[in-house]
Amino acid sequence: MKTLKTEIARLIAAKERRRRKLAALPFAEKVRLVIKLQQMAAPLLKARGRSVKVWPLEEGKLVI
Repeated sequence: MKTLKTEIARLIAAKERRRRKLAALPFAEKVRLVIKLQQMAAPLLKARGRSVKVWPLEEGKLVI
């Protein structure tokens, strides 16, 4: 049982490190990551019949 608790503690610590790393990113990089997630999710949502709009990027810049 101790190994399970140790593994859970390791996973929680890794999750916290990841959150801090993402929080430290510049705003523009956070937007790029959101767009990447949109691009990844779009085919799945379209296959389910959902209307999907992915934010456009031109040469790494968000187009509004």
